[in-house]
Amino acid sequence: MSQSIRISDELAEVAKQQAALFHRSPPQQIEHWAAIGRVMEVALSYPAEKKMLAAIDRKKIDEALSVVGSSSGIKKAQAEIQRTSANIVSQT
Repeated sequence: MSQSIRISDELAEVAKQQAALFHRSPPQQIEHWAAIGRVMEVALSYPAEKKMLAAIDRKKIDEALSVVGSSSGIKKAQAEIQRTSANIVSQT
């Protein structure tokens, strides 16, 4: 059974171009990309998760969570937002 989904015009056009190169229909090309993505997501997410867990300082996370919603926590969050926003603006 097939289902209709909405995709961007840009993705549809790229799928059409790639499909012609590989003798597929545009839907077949998108299904091909989806199959690759499903495999790659699992393959890439495990090492990333493992690295993240190894890098976590549980004490720092617990300390941060203990002040969520408090006035000091809100002030820290606002300061971090301003700091990172300034970095983003300066890079553009």
